[in-house]
Amino acid sequence: WPAARMRIVDGDTVRIDDLRIRIRAVDTEEVFRGDRLRARAREDFVAYAAERRGDATRPVKFPTPAGEAARRAVEGLAREATEVRLELDDLVDGPKDAFGRWLAHAVFVTPEGEIQLAEWLIREGHSPYYVKYGRSRRFDARFRAAEAEARAARRGIWGPGGPDHYPDYVERTRWWRERASQVDRWRAAPRREDRVTLGEREAADRLRALVGREAEVFGSHGGSRDGNGPPWIHWLRGAPDEGFALVVFDPEVWAALPHEVIRTGYVVVRGPVTLYKGRPQVIVTSTEQVRIP
Repeated sequence: WPAARMRIVDGDTVRIDDLRIRIRAVDTEEVFRGDRLRARAREDFVAYAAERRGDATRPVKFPTPAGEAARRAVEGLAREATEVRLELDDLVDGPKDAFGRWLAHAVFVTPEGEIQLAEWLIREGHSPYYVKYGRSRRFDARFRAAEAEARAARRGIWGPGGPDHYPDYVERTRWWRERASQVDRWRAAPRREDRVTLGEREAADRLRALVGREAEVFGSHGGSRDGNGPPWIHWLRGAPDEGFALVVFDPEVWAALPHEVIRTGYVVVRGPVTLYKGRPQVIVTSTEQVRIP
């Protein structure tokens, strides 16, 4: 596409015409959408970051000056580009995320050459190598090297001299790597017809083909119905039209599930696939049907 047709939403999201594209392998900090939080961050960033985190057990996302800096950096880079090319990470992966955004690598074509946007953002210290949903199949070595260089040079989020940024990158990246290891272990097993990875291409079609048959489904947490029940439900996420439900009617089974681990990582559920209002699900009658990869 001509670069002039691209609009920068934030450091890791761009628009080209009507397409909203989430750049793979990076997770820049959020940008401010109003003056209230910007003023609070400017007043006392340490207190502001603590307020944003609250009592969350895992790192959270919130607007920061570093997020603003990442957006300005991408805007500057885009002004130098004549074209932008989008590339998939792998033909196996689905083209969209759970929010309906297209997932792609962006390559900026400039008079000086081509710039792989994610690699550039990582090397310049605007983002770690983002592996929360698995490592890049194509560029893993390049992204690792870019992050190592940024850390060694203490650029951006890795040093004390840049804009205020998240204070918890040690914890944040450790969590991402734990999740990436779960994906690695799942991917290492042989591919079979009855093993379905939510978010991959044709996952929804494969699940529907398995209705009435035993399947093993791998996915990350997308929400829960954990009130008075039954049923109690954990939804696993894929693309917007690939929602999948882990459904429990037995209170003892529900109580015995590792809910915190399920909510913060990946889970594999095994059982006969059924449909409820056209959506695939597995009814869990035993904790042995659920495992953490």
